[in-house]
Amino acid sequence: METRATSITARQANAALFVLLLTYMMSYIDRTALGVLQEPIKRELALSDWQLGLLSGPVFAVLYALMSLPIARLAERYSRSRLIALCLFFWSLMTMVCGLCQSYAQLLVARIGVSIGEAGGNPASHSLIADLFPPSRRGRAISVYTFGVPVGAFLGAALSGWLAAQWGWRAAFLILGPAGFLLVLAVLRLIPNVPRGRFDEAPADPDPPDVWTVLRTLGASAVFRRFAGGAALVVLVGYGAAAFVAPFLIRVHRLDLGEVGLISGLINGAAAGAGTLFGGFAADHFAQRDRRHYGWMPAVTMAIAAPCFTAGFLVGQLWLATALLMLGTACLYTYIAPTFAQVHAIAGPRMRATAAAVLFLIINLIGLGLGPPIIGSVSDYVAANSFDGAAPARFAALCKDMADSGCHEAAAAGITAGMLSLCPLLPVSALLFWLAGKAVGRDGDIDSSKA
Repeated sequence: METRATSITARQANAALFVLLLTYMMSYIDRTALGVLQEPIKRELALSDWQLGLLSGPVFAVLYALMSLPIARLAERYSRSRLIALCLFFWSLMTMVCGLCQSYAQLLVARIGVSIGEAGGNPASHSLIADLFPPSRRGRAISVYTFGVPVGAFLGAALSGWLAAQWGWRAAFLILGPAGFLLVLAVLRLIPNVPRGRFDEAPADPDPPDVWTVLRTLGASAVFRRFAGGAALVVLVGYGAAAFVAPFLIRVHRLDLGEVGLISGLINGAAAGAGTLFGGFAADHFAQRDRRHYGWMPAVTMAIAAPCFTAGFLVGQLWLATALLMLGTACLYTYIAPTFAQVHAIAGPRMRATAAAVLFLIINLIGLGLGPPIIGSVSDYVAANSFDGAAPARFAALCKDMADSGCHEAAAAGITAGMLSLCPLLPVSALLFWLAGKAVGRDGDIDSSKA
């Protein structure tokens, strides 16, 4: 099956994968910048943590998740590379607009624009990867593509922190946005017109199945349900923590923006990158003997991540907190490649973009949509209660500039409580991944009948 004749060479496939990695990286540079720049934005626009959590969470997640499905349907019918190029141009433009915003409402609208643009990149990219690489290499190919997340997170954190320290938070958005324009031509020139179903035994259907057929196929699979549930809980913890790691470091460890950019880049960039690559290569390696390891491997790593995050948010030494949070983050990111590899195995060649969009819809609505606002709400409540028992809005007004030591200590207590609030979900995620592994047939076929 893997030697099927095709006009696409291995060199072309690898070049296309590299370009896809760069586009994913660019989306996370734009996305991560907001998290690092939250403190100066909060002070200038007089915002609460709940408003910041709303900005990083539901405002972005709902449009990102909902728009991914109709754009994925376009990817099933039309040129996937052109669709990615168009989306890349639009989200880069809207990132620039963020730097021009003068109010919370304007910033809200700009982030909605970024989310709509980024919604189209992932489903089309996953559909391409499934046709660029055979099933035995999809796990590692997905991990290479997803390596754009940690690289983008590291660069976004480091660059936005440095740019903001030099010229202010607005300049960071205005400088980072146009970088995406340079990639548009690379997407159009270096990603070939890949035949759909290139590595599938049966030829691809001439027309893609309707959305309800895709939903019935995925819903009937216990493997999909369990992987999706485990992934959603991981994203709930991971996105929530990533959105507030910069404020955590500033309030608890008293770092400045430049230092925060570097350390949050190490946590969300270097550590996440190591976990992403390990997850893809390790899953493919162990799955050669038993495909159930696609579920069991992330089950073990999520069980390790839980105590790492809990301890990392509680210890007082910066170096130890950084090391624990890096290890925990590396464990979190191991879920990506095995999860999407199984989704590609379940879905047919003309439904993979839609299947990827459905999975993104689930994990982003639950994870990205709920994680940041939960942490923000807990932080606001605990901080206000620690200060003088006042309402969170009154605390935000009294402690706008955090000049008072009591304000700073209350804010540190609040953000710590917020970060800890989601950690108990990781053992539940580990259980779901373990059960997902049990539902994968030993002979390599997906057994979706197991409940």
